[in-house]
Amino acid sequence: MKNVNEAMEIWLHEMGDKEYSYDFTGRKIKRSDYLVKNQVGWVVSYLKPLELGGKDDIGNIIIMHHRTLEERGMQYPKVVIDDKEYMIHHNVKDDFYYIERILPEDEDDDGVFI
Repeated sequence: MKNVNEAMEIWLHEMGDKEYSYDFTGRKIKRSDYLVKNQVGWVVSYLKPLELGGKDDIGNIIIMHHRTLEERGMQYPKVVIDDKEYMIHHNVKDDFYYIERILPEDEDDDGVFI
């Protein structure tokens, strides 16, 4: 776990200077609720888990709701949360990870079924 100062620096880098934001699953998080297990609590985690060879650096760090972390567990590179699938990718050239939602064939980018 990151200390509070490190976590706040990561928040500012990722979310900007706002009090509320959303993690990649759409769960609402609140800047002042770092490590709080409530409806808007959040943690700093890793896209590629350290246990699976991920590095402890900014290119592998992600902010997520504490429940998202619990549900994700050690899933990598494919992640399934609330019946939605995500894929973690590694940009080798610039050495960073990112996550994208895998859309079902019958759903467009706005979540509308076609």
